[in-house]
Amino acid sequence: MTVIKKQKKVWRAIFHALSGTTLVGGILIFELERPIYVGVVASVLTISLLFDLLRLRHHRINQLFFETFKRLVTTRESRNIASSTWFALGALITLTFFTEGIALSAILVHSWADPVAAYIGTKWGNQPLMGGSLQGVLAFAFTAFIALNLHHSFQVSFYSACLCAFVERLAWPIDDNLLVPPICAGIVTTLTLLI
Repeated sequence: MTVIKKQKKVWRAIFHALSGTTLVGGILIFELERPIYVGVVASVLTISLLFDLLRLRHHRINQLFFETFKRLVTTRESRNIASSTWFALGALITLTFFTEGIALSAILVHSWADPVAAYIGTKWGNQPLMGGSLQGVLAFAFTAFIALNLHHSFQVSFYSACLCAFVERLAWPIDDNLLVPPICAGIVTTLTLLI
């Protein structure tokens, strides 16, 4: 992997982690009510989606987007909706349909565990597993456990982290930024009721 690609991965990982952490931190610090934070995320999603549709229709705008955010975007996003837009939709679904504590935990899991797993898997992953590496999956599960254990019991955190790590590695046809947060929230909700 070239130095530029490695740097891009690092910047994307930092942006990914900061996005979710800022969202969760903002809700908690300002003690926002559900209608307010759902409205804010819905507004961000709308603006992001409209911009994606605009840039995908106009080559010059798309080119400017790539020049401006060259450290964050991938070639896949030159022809598709940006990962950040999918993340906003995933966060909106999660915040709308799950209790606040579980929704925020699930968003933190995806925000922290995904970039940590990508970094560990890229740097030390030498045992292939489900399209990634065993080291990456273990890093995801460990980081997810830490994020979940801030608000949930040890058992719920442990089993949820393991299941979320498995879910993240499945070959989804849709962007994982959309799917992982609500699926993780569903897992935590189910296990909270069962354990």
